[in-house]
Amino acid sequence: MQFRLSHSFQLPPPPASAEALLAAAGRHGAAGNWEAAETACSELLARQPEHPEALHLRGVIATRRGQHEDACRWLERAAALAPRTARIHYHLGNARLAAGAFAAAEAAFRQAAALDPDLPEALNNLGNALKQQDRLAEAIDCYRAVLARHPSFAPALYNLGRALTEQGDPTAAVACLRAALATPPPPGEEARAADIHEALAAALVELGEHEAAIETSRAMQALAPGKPLGVWNEALSLLALGRYAEAWLGYERRWELPGFRDPEEAGEPPPKVPTLSDLAGKRVLLRWEQGRGDVIQFMRYATPVSRIASAVTLCVYPELRELAASVPGVACAITDADPEPAHDVAASLMSLPLVFATTLTSIPARIPYVTAPAERRARWRERVTATPGPRVGLCWWGSEHSRRSSIPLPLLEPLLRVPGLGFHAVQKDIPEAHRGLLAAAPSLVDHSAALEDFADTAALLAALDLVITIDTAVAHLAGALGRSVWILLRRGADWRWLRERADSPWYPTARLFRQGADGTWEPVIAAVRAALIAWQAGRAP
Repeated sequence: MQFRLSHSFQLPPPPASAEALLAAAGRHGAAGNWEAAETACSELLARQPEHPEALHLRGVIATRRGQHEDACRWLERAAALAPRTARIHYHLGNARLAAGAFAAAEAAFRQAAALDPDLPEALNNLGNALKQQDRLAEAIDCYRAVLARHPSFAPALYNLGRALTEQGDPTAAVACLRAALATPPPPGEEARAADIHEALAAALVELGEHEAAIETSRAMQALAPGKPLGVWNEALSLLALGRYAEAWLGYERRWELPGFRDPEEAGEPPPKVPTLSDLAGKRVLLRWEQGRGDVIQFMRYATPVSRIASAVTLCVYPELRELAASVPGVACAITDADPEPAHDVAASLMSLPLVFATTLTSIPARIPYVTAPAERRARWRERVTATPGPRVGLCWWGSEHSRRSSIPLPLLEPLLRVPGLGFHAVQKDIPEAHRGLLAAAPSLVDHSAALEDFADTAALLAALDLVITIDTAVAHLAGALGRSVWILLRRGADWRWLRERADSPWYPTARLFRQGADGTWEPVIAAVRAALIAWQAGRAP
């Protein structure tokens, strides 16, 4: 009998070698096919669990797939097996950086840079790990060390530009970022050019060069069409230029920015912007957004809304609730913790300028539009009049959000030395580093322990003759109360203060003092001191 093999029968192919599997994983990874790359690595590791390069690539794949804790475990095993391989330590640093383990990332990048001083990525990302630990000067040193050996290394130029903007040197930042744009991106990384344009626009804003920032933001939009950041940045510069009609629609793209909304709301559609006809005769709920100063500035719109709506409710921070209830036309003020009253339409406070098509000449600027409760005004008046006057309120330090606008208290000593004035700290939070000087300044009274909420702050401001403040919620509150307020603005101040103006269309009683091109506070303090002496002389009988 004769036996024949079936035509459908085939001998199985020989198993792929370790080198072939590793090469296949690398090819799949380079093509962005991470699932196939992971499969090839897993097959190799099933045969050779201690293969350092397979562990290395498995960790890189996990990093790229957002599996940061898994990536750290794979790469730590690889580093233990091949401790002299710089790129393993570099990729371990990347995984730790992505996982938020910044100190551990720093250690890995330092090891990679020590093993291969000519690996610019390691030193560049060491700078990123240091920056995440608020060690900005050390990070800048890292970026500059990279550029000393690799002058056209675009990632370091980009990171240095961003860090210099944050450090307060936007002129040097602009030079770095323009150099980064002059370097063609490697294949597959063209999208990075949009990030560089975004950082360049931010640096130009700090310089007050809003026209150039608009041009840069529009270039970013061409590179990343449909993404909100370029449109948002353009809107901010248009607002700073007073071109409100062009800006408000783009300002609505804020809802799409990463981190702008709470994580549970991030996937929801942006809040609907109603029209004036949507509000007519309706019960309207106006919701807070952003910071306390923003809420104070924009809750003025509750009054014009009340003229066309049947009822207006303001939802605000708890510490603003009592003040919000005093806005003319507000039927009810609530917080997020309260049940929402029945309403037909809801809108965000900061979308109302778009609803009303606000321009520089149509800002609802009738003041005051908030009032402190009478009993609190009486209590604070009694407390403050016990000190000699004239009485000047002082706010020099803001929250973390407004830290770049803050002024160290020692810089304000020339104001405190003006004779015959009584100064009153009008901020609730005072840094520990400033308390010693505050205690040693007999002309400056600390009221921080007695300020329970913004109604207390408003009552304190109402008892003063003048308020001198940085750009923080106190500035908005003093303006909303119609108090005489001098606002000290950093270079690249927020859009609402416009440019090169000493007054504000939002707050008729405000006077603005601005940093010059050098970005220092000393000339501002000198100008305020001279104005304060003139103000005091003008009050003399």
